[in-house]
Amino acid sequence: MNDWHVEVMSVPATRWPLPRGQLWVEMNTWMRDSERTYVDLIFRASKKYASWDPEIPVKVGDYGRITQGRRQLLFFWRTQRNGMFLKEGNIFENGKAEEYKIPEPVEHGHEASEGETWVVSQNAEQVDVSVAVGGVTPALAQCNIRSAFKFSSGRGAILVMENDTIATVDPPGALRRLLEDPGMNGLVVVSEVHSCSSYARLLTAQGGNTVALGLSVEPPISGVASASANGKWVRNVSTGNFRTQVNKEGHRKFYPLFRLVSLTEKATSTGLRGSEEADDPPPLPDAEPPWLAEQEKNGQKAHSSN
Repeated sequence: MNDWHVEVMSVPATRWPLPRGQLWVEMNTWMRDSERTYVDLIFRASKKYASWDPEIPVKVGDYGRITQGRRQLLFFWRTQRNGMFLKEGNIFENGKAEEYKIPEPVEHGHEASEGETWVVSQNAEQVDVSVAVGGVTPALAQCNIRSAFKFSSGRGAILVMENDTIATVDPPGALRRLLEDPGMNGLVVVSEVHSCSSYARLLTAQGGNTVALGLSVEPPISGVASASANGKWVRNVSTGNFRTQVNKEGHRKFYPLFRLVSLTEKATSTGLRGSEEADDPPPLPDAEPPWLAEQEKNGQKAHSSN
């Protein structure tokens, strides 16, 4: 059973009222921009893809394509989400892993029952929670898991995963021979996945905010064997795009972060290819969001989205 919470704030100002179709376009564009900004900020900090919808399962060995955000011809206003991973299959389910002698994923941290992982954008500086909120509020005071960050400028991103585990291909270079197959041209593969029993993600509003975030947990009812702890993520700000989930049974049912790898033309042209005889082939490059690849291609200096 899950406790589910989504809150969207800080809708951009515009002229009201709007026709229904235009309103849908405005909101859809704003949500796509928020997703892109969040993915961009987390990728720059971790070199991993952050899922905008962590409830959607992601497995090691999933492969597919990263969307480029092209508009559909019949409906010019319906733009595909840019930078989204679209799964086409899984190498451990269709025999490709066995064909290329890729070992089964290794899971790290699955025996742990507590702990958390924080990933924050590069414009964040960790600060004391009590200083951040001018004294710990009652809601944050009872949080066993809590932290606070000051964002220097623009928008910031926070992802926290409770009780997370990491599944990965070991060694990562084992995927190289698979991606050298011409049939995998243009495809990316999930080489690493974080799964957790609870998460919170926050994309802050503009303006260099200081944000405190914590998980408040109420203990289970005494004497009731089936009762589980009730958890709720709380924060000290009401603006931004905030989403949380808690699995009351502690099952790792959410997938907020994963690594995508690909075989780039640059890697093959410089001779960084695997071989059948290689015991430990070099790891593959991380697959970048399409806007970062475009910036690099055009020789532009990478910068955080606003």
